[in-house]
Amino acid sequence: MLKITKIQESRNDILLKLEGKITEQWAALLDGECRSYLRQNKLVYLECSSVEFVDGRGIEVLNNLPSNHVTLMSAPGFVTEMLQFGGRS
Repeated sequence: MLKITKIQESRNDILLKLEGKITEQWAALLDGECRSYLRQNKLVYLECSSVEFVDGRGIEVLNNLPSNHVTLMSAPGFVTEMLQFGGRS
């Protein structure tokens, strides 16, 4: 299960806290949520310290979000490594 909580929102950006697992089952939800804010021309900050697991589909979704508009914060080491291996720096 992936829990997405809106922590803070302003006119220009939004901070979302992710908790749990970013798996195929939940990746589309995360993608849709992020793209909804991107369509509003907001910068999206994803606080990832409570992410426990990411599968291949989750990595694909995170890598396909525009890195100049979506920032991952406090991602655990394994998430960072998987994203770097998958193409996101």
